[in-house]
Amino acid sequence: MRRIALVVILAAAATARLWFLTAGVPHAVGIDEPQVVDRALRILRTGDWNPHLFDFPTLVIYFNAVLAIVRFLWGALQGEWRSLDGFSIDAIYSTLRFAAAVIGVVTVWITYRLGTELVSREVGLFSAAQLAVRPLHVRESHFVLTDVPMTALTTLAIWMTVRAMRLGSVRAYAWAGAACGFAAAAKYNGGLAIIAVVAAWVLHERRAADRGMKLLAAVSAAAGAFLICAPYTILDIPAFLDGFAAQFARFASPAAPGTDPGWLVYVKELSLPWLRFWVPLGVAGIALLLWRPKTRLPALAVALFALAYFYVLSTHSVVSGRYALPLVPLLCVFTSVAALAIVQAFTRLSALKRPVWPPVLTGAAVALLTWAAIVDTIGWIEGLKRPDTRTIAADWLKANTPKGTRVAVENSGPTYLDSAGFKVAGVELLLDHPIDFYRSRVDYLVISAADLSRYSDYIAAGSVVLQVPTTLQRWGPPIQVVSLRPLNAAQ
Repeated sequence: MRRIALVVILAAAATARLWFLTAGVPHAVGIDEPQVVDRALRILRTGDWNPHLFDFPTLVIYFNAVLAIVRFLWGALQGEWRSLDGFSIDAIYSTLRFAAAVIGVVTVWITYRLGTELVSREVGLFSAAQLAVRPLHVRESHFVLTDVPMTALTTLAIWMTVRAMRLGSVRAYAWAGAACGFAAAAKYNGGLAIIAVVAAWVLHERRAADRGMKLLAAVSAAAGAFLICAPYTILDIPAFLDGFAAQFARFASPAAPGTDPGWLVYVKELSLPWLRFWVPLGVAGIALLLWRPKTRLPALAVALFALAYFYVLSTHSVVSGRYALPLVPLLCVFTSVAALAIVQAFTRLSALKRPVWPPVLTGAAVALLTWAAIVDTIGWIEGLKRPDTRTIAADWLKANTPKGTRVAVENSGPTYLDSAGFKVAGVELLLDHPIDFYRSRVDYLVISAADLSRYSDYIAAGSVVLQVPTTLQRWGPPIQVVSLRPLNAAQ
């Protein structure tokens, strides 16, 4: 019965993550997806495995590059293209997003194993059921980013850590350390998982005769796994140090005045409008695990990682909901522990001691903790049907301008216009250059900003030929397309 339940949960997880998987491809992809995809494609086109940019490590880039190579070879066998120049961006994103969704489903299974290892199969199933429909994890599993793979690997590291405490072997600690190294190679902050391993060693192995070997195995495996997956950390040390420093300096910059503190933003992101008690319930679950002698030590190792990770998030100024993803599987476990403890407390009441009540109350608890998430998840997925302002702007440009038209597009604007035959001057912001810079270089400016007060010179430089505002029925940033052709012709 439990195996059937797990299969159903994994099927639900897969359905949620594969639903409308290619929405927005190719002109309205996720805001940071090209940062990963384009670096992977660069490897295919240059043969150079050095990323040269180290704002995040290379495991996810290499993984996607290998998948892209396999997809290219398969497509070539089927006659889809004859060279890399014909490699369709739609095919690339379909493949890589499918892999991201599969990693999301695997994370649900790992969460089941973590809950089972830490407490029981019932907790494992309950935890997996929650993560299967959790909106934040479902949403991010639709995109080719580093966060979902890193979450899978941090959850794996925590499971391996709890397992190592049970087995008490050098090999088990080595596997836990290796998982931490892989997590760090997916995204630097994934390396914080080593806190759980070290805490487990301190709590559980301080009297073991081979305690030194266990710590050495864990740390060595972590370092080895990281360097195997991010070799240019050593091979190109200057670029790595520059990239690492630049990334963390950006996160350490002061927060914008008037914004909510980071910890509050993340608590809100981890909660749902109808489940404001979810995070407090998770805290109660941690307390229960720490109170029970059997789970006290492994729970403490897990809790220390969770607290350290939340602290690091809360003390950095750059805030994004997806940064909290590694906490979601752990909270699913903690809330499941608390919910099942409440069910057990109710079944001790004389009126609820009949055998029929435990499964009924457990089902009610599962429904309570998943229903709001299911509604929110379905609402977000259904929203993918809505048109995107970036796709509308791209379609207009394709219909009204010839191939080879030169356009300047901001980072938040339509993506992969070059695949439609445009010559793209990609800039993070049009404001990075004065208007005179563009007059001799492009035919159109594609402005994708809500605050147009800073763009007055750019709008006045030509004629606005398209405006696509954001509405409740239309996602994406507001778009304005400004034609510079009259000015270019005059010159």
